[in-house]
Amino acid sequence: MAQYSPKKVIRSISKALLQRYFAGRKLLGDFKWSEYKEGDPVAIIEAMEELDAKVKEAVDADFATVNELATDGGSRLIYEEASYLKKPWVKKLEDMANDFERALLALIEDRQLIETVWACNEMDRFGESRWQRWNVGKRLQVNDDEQHQDRLKKALREIFKHEGRGKHCHLDPVERRDPERYCLFAYPEDYPKTDLGYDNKGQFARHIRRTATEIIFVYRREDGVLEMIASGDQKRREKIAGAFCKEILGLKILPDPRANPPFSLDVLKRGDFAFKTAPADNVERVELRLLRFDLPGKGYRRLVLSGRPTPDMPNVLRGMIEEAINTTKVPLSELHVSQARLSFRFRGQNGKRGKTLTFEVTYPDRCNLKDHGLDVVAKKYLVEWKIASA
Repeated sequence: MAQYSPKKVIRSISKALLQRYFAGRKLLGDFKWSEYKEGDPVAIIEAMEELDAKVKEAVDADFATVNELATDGGSRLIYEEASYLKKPWVKKLEDMANDFERALLALIEDRQLIETVWACNEMDRFGESRWQRWNVGKRLQVNDDEQHQDRLKKALREIFKHEGRGKHCHLDPVERRDPERYCLFAYPEDYPKTDLGYDNKGQFARHIRRTATEIIFVYRREDGVLEMIASGDQKRREKIAGAFCKEILGLKILPDPRANPPFSLDVLKRGDFAFKTAPADNVERVELRLLRFDLPGKGYRRLVLSGRPTPDMPNVLRGMIEEAINTTKVPLSELHVSQARLSFRFRGQNGKRGKTLTFEVTYPDRCNLKDHGLDVVAKKYLVEWKIASA
């Protein structure tokens, strides 16, 4: 997210749209819009300084939201959500000059939609490798009523209570599409924090804030996978995921990820393994660029082989395995592939150079592919090749 600057936001938005925003909030009624020069934020900044402190704070919060959503991804989310809900103003998005204008238009038209888009954008800003995954079962009943949400809040408060926090907890459910996902944002109360600043009367003071820590749950019904982002060690994350499974998905316990891992890479050891793709997906070639092996026996021992295939050596890693591993002492069957790096090369179209997508998959539950663009093609083939669970 780009650092927020009110001048940058105002400079990027047309006079007509800014005037509509402030009129909607019944602010800057005496501002001389006829004298305002497009792209010059100074006059508006000065007018905002005359607003009541709390009112100015609310305007700054709106502009900060616009700033955060003023990206290609933010515009895509706004358009998708507005189109799905058949908002009458969706066609106006095409007439906006940039991402800032699209975000402000959506905020003016539908604040509830912006809240949903903001939550989805919050999810998307995390790298895919940050998500922890469990196979929990396909098409489970999601219990999203108030009673089950209250039970999850209670369970999360109990987990955090032992750390001296978590007295309060708030939940925000969000349904996402393409692909279909049930998402739940949980905000247990965190430790209090102290800020140095000024109060509404301009007096310097220390302000104590009761902040929240963020947890994101994502259940992919058709894949049967639970994804989660939460802080803390593995034991605490498993407790948190277990609470979600029990209270929202109706499971007795959190399934062991190693009993049925989301990703299994040992198939890549096979010398006859082929990355077969369909012509319709326009994949020119798939390269295996890295393999990490966990070695048997005591100690934390690993062997990493990395190489880039060339026309003369298309299977460079296969040759490196034969050179680096004495299979008479350590059979290949006893080596566990714990990480792989793959690269998809797509054919260019209309005279343009083809794109390349490089990503990593880590056993048992990590992969840095996203849910849109060419990443969707790669995800499909991970399932077809039995690297990802179906």
